[in-house]
Amino acid sequence: MQVFKAMFKITKKRLPSALAYIIIFIVISIIASSTSSKDNKFEITKLKICIFDEDGTPESRKLSEFIGETNDIVEIENDRDVIIDSLYYKRADYALIINEGYAEKLRAGDIANVFGSYCLDESFSTVYMGQFLDEYTNSVKAYLSMGMSVDEALRCTEKALSQETDVSMLRADKGGNVHYSVDFAAYFQYMPYILISAVFIIVCQVLVTMNRKDIRFRTNCSCISSSKYTFQLFLGSGLFVLAVWLLLMIVGIMLNEEMYTGRAWYAVFNSLIFSFVVAAIAVFVSSFEPADNVLNLITQVLGLGMSFLCGVFIPMEMLSDKVLAVGRFLPAYWYISANEMIADVTPYSFGKVMQCYMIQLGFAAALILLTLLVRRVRYSGAAIATNAKKAALS
Repeated sequence: MQVFKAMFKITKKRLPSALAYIIIFIVISIIASSTSSKDNKFEITKLKICIFDEDGTPESRKLSEFIGETNDIVEIENDRDVIIDSLYYKRADYALIINEGYAEKLRAGDIANVFGSYCLDESFSTVYMGQFLDEYTNSVKAYLSMGMSVDEALRCTEKALSQETDVSMLRADKGGNVHYSVDFAAYFQYMPYILISAVFIIVCQVLVTMNRKDIRFRTNCSCISSSKYTFQLFLGSGLFVLAVWLLLMIVGIMLNEEMYTGRAWYAVFNSLIFSFVVAAIAVFVSSFEPADNVLNLITQVLGLGMSFLCGVFIPMEMLSDKVLAVGRFLPAYWYISANEMIADVTPYSFGKVMQCYMIQLGFAAALILLTLLVRRVRYSGAAIATNAKKAALS
């Protein structure tokens, strides 16, 4: 197992690069899992309001106090430049000016031009405060027209506008079941990109090193046959991919807060199959001995290409038929298709899930055969040269 041992010596030097991808993925998954909750609560947003009361009447003070009950009142100098700076730097969301004569106009039922303001155009605070002030003044006007006094009209308006409604935020999860929720399915959905990135960084670079002429010629001179050499390369690559996969599965158990049960095992098996497909791709690519910069380019093209064309980063339902038609020629498409059926995002069918498994295994088998063919063609020259040297020496 000399080849096998040599691979792992090289792997140790390349390991930090792959771990960076894996750790980042795990951290993001943990954060996303901790912030996701099905029992979302609705909370009223408080705005930072500064009020300039130029009327100075009990009616204007009542309005200021009522606004302060549901918002944060901030004190700002009554200077145009200072106010604009405060709005720009988010020290205040809205500056309200209660114009002089507000109370008099309110009693007369004339509510036009009773307010002035400084605000950011088309912002949430502008729309919200505009609607609130319209509701407030129109309610007071309506109560006054019913024959109420100003104090009664203000009291009834505040009571009406202070009514609270219980709001329940319902999540419109499409799919999911008791053992394999949509949140947990997302963990497996983004896994292809991490597997491609981490495996290619290690496996490809290790195999490219192992395929260098000096190492290959030395191997050909040894007692190790070409088939055993290739077998040990596949074995070493497979074990590394298996280790990465096991690490991700252990993290998955932590995020799911229980052992895998029910359909979740289908997702686990689906990810295992795809892991070995990625290993087969890595071994195939390394057979061409690409340079480091070319290898990084291939890694990004394959990782991002599969992710965007096959539904990893963008849900399949949002992709066009032409994009999906291209994606069908990539193994990640069948991985995501199976994952979505397992999570009930698309109608579940055990037979179709098995079909996705078999297609991925077909990709792996085809890549292994192509790798053997490429190695036989590319490295036959080295073997011939070595045999010629042996014959000349004898």
